[in-house]
Amino acid sequence: MVKKIKLMTEYYYYPLWDMDDVDNIDPCKLPLQEETINSLLEWAETYNKILNINNPSASNFANPIEEEKFERKGLELWKKLQQELSANYQVFYFSEKQGKLLSPFEY
Repeated sequence: MVKKIKLMTEYYYYPLWDMDDVDNIDPCKLPLQEETINSLLEWAETYNKILNINNPSASNFANPIEEEKFERKGLELWKKLQQELSANYQVFYFSEKQGKLLSPFEY
């Protein structure tokens, strides 16, 4: 049975989520290359850094260029995850920029 996971950032969580159990997934628990794991953790940390702890609703990227770079990195990671996990997983991506969940068939 193919498992469904979602690549999505959330402050101070791993960026991978089990779509059936709605649980956060440690990327180290998946059959991923170390480089991919490190990239996922760095991407999540980039998101953590935009949090305005005093006013979370004001949290945002410094400028549209930084937001676009973040989105491009997310799309790259999504593609990489699909390649590395294709045998047993369907990988979805929540695009902050588009404000919607993208299925593996949309890439």
